[in-house]
Amino acid sequence: MRRVRLFVTIVILILILVGVGLYVWVRRTPETTPAIRGEAVARRLGCFGCHGPQGQGGVSDPTSPGGAIVDWHYATTKMFISSEQDIREWILYGKPTNATARLAIDDHATLVPMPAYQGLLSDRELDDLVAYFLAVSGWRDEIPDDAYEGRKIAQRLGCFGCHGPSGMGGVPNPRSFKGHIPPWDGKEFDELVQDDDELREWILEGKTERLWNNPAARFFLERQSTPMPAYHDHLSDAELELLVKYINWLREDRTEPDSRRAAPETVIGTIPVRSR
Repeated sequence: MRRVRLFVTIVILILILVGVGLYVWVRRTPETTPAIRGEAVARRLGCFGCHGPQGQGGVSDPTSPGGAIVDWHYATTKMFISSEQDIREWILYGKPTNATARLAIDDHATLVPMPAYQGLLSDRELDDLVAYFLAVSGWRDEIPDDAYEGRKIAQRLGCFGCHGPSGMGGVPNPRSFKGHIPPWDGKEFDELVQDDDELREWILEGKTERLWNNPAARFFLERQSTPMPAYHDHLSDAELELLVKYINWLREDRTEPDSRRAAPETVIGTIPVRSR
């Protein structure tokens, strides 16, 4: 009888250990957001072979405007895109149905035309690829003024270098809990940031009191390769609030493409600037 009890006890302990191990494994699995998945789709389709790494520099083509295949910077793409629907049509058909965009294409026949990927990717992959393009290019045809200003601040501070293009990616971070720096538009954000006050803590101090006082969380915060910087000496109160507004806007549901207004007219770098 004792042997049976001992056997049952051992089995229960093993099951508990396995369950705990699986739970920790699942919790530590890095999140994949649409933009992160979209980068993988772009790599699989060979987009970077023509548009350059992360779409940031097209390869040479003597017949293309500027002598190179169009990159994904907003300043360039605004000549060929007027709505998110145009982006989808470029991907699926190699050209948009929009008359203005078609005119730009007809005026610039190139040696390396844009391929048509219809039939080569699923609806979800198309959505993910569009999300990645939007993140990399900074192209938005609808963004509130305060969120737009907050995005400029994030770019100035170098936030996108770690949190990914437009804050929608995230780079590897060895010895952190999930092995990467979290994006701002994913579910991991909710685990790390409970409200705007905690978001301000992260930005100003590089950590939050709630997690720092948790021994398990602190273990990973102290050993991660790339800790969150503290920006308390590099932001005014007004700039902090604008940055918070951008991150919150990024996490909100978007309106459908058809309801969005036309793209801005002028640009600074890769960020759209409205004509006043």
